[in-house]
Amino acid sequence: MSDPIFSRSRRRLVRSIALAAPADSQWLLDRMTEELVDRLDFISIDARSALVIGHGAKALRAKFPHETQILSCDLAAGPGVDIIAEEDRLPIADGSQDLIMACGTLDNIDDLPGALILMRRALKPGGLFLGALLGAGSLSQLRACTLKAETELTGQMALRFHPQIDVRSAGDLLFRAGFSTPVADQENISVTYSNLGRLRADVKAAGASNALSMIQPMPRVVAKALRASMLGAPFQEEFAPIYMTGWAPVAGEQRPSGPSKGLF
Repeated sequence: MSDPIFSRSRRRLVRSIALAAPADSQWLLDRMTEELVDRLDFISIDARSALVIGHGAKALRAKFPHETQILSCDLAAGPGVDIIAEEDRLPIADGSQDLIMACGTLDNIDDLPGALILMRRALKPGGLFLGALLGAGSLSQLRACTLKAETELTGQMALRFHPQIDVRSAGDLLFRAGFSTPVADQENISVTYSNLGRLRADVKAAGASNALSMIQPMPRVVAKALRASMLGAPFQEEFAPIYMTGWAPVAGEQRPSGPSKGLF
């Protein structure tokens, strides 16, 4: 068995920090959640039971009638969290949910295909899965500046950023997990920052901090150079959320030939 890429304890810490972040700094998760919830306007679903993994329970509750049972599941304790569990260890009965929405925790799972399979199994036949994660292209400016500073000053580059998947791979993952009519599409968000500190605060609030199992301290000279390079004129940073949609197959349904993208 290969060594895990991500640390379970660090994943819990990252989410704990995000859950405690000021509401106005959680704008990225709010935007990703809003995009997922808005899609329900174009989808016919009678959701009497729903599971929200990570961010978005409040927004989903505002979308459905009061009698809809909505459970909030997260990696750490926080306001409104009903279940504390990891996505690949969900204590949810098979075929028990009409809707599962996952936002803010899918970016750093070692076994994302396995987690998606569990979510699909937890859905009733014909149930809907909505997911969002930061995909390839996110934090491109920070990645480039860190690489430049570290290689120039130390001659090497430590692993400091999470691996990212592209939109095509996201669709493939849904297909492999057994979802019917899998769809994946991507949004590109450009944000202007005046300093590195504000960017770091937004990254923490989005639950996108370093959760790698192997973490190497950044040399002080590199950190100083990185701060200096991002203290001058305002700079642009990129966030590239990927949105995933899939249905739990119903009995006798023919398996689709493959995923599609960009249908929204």
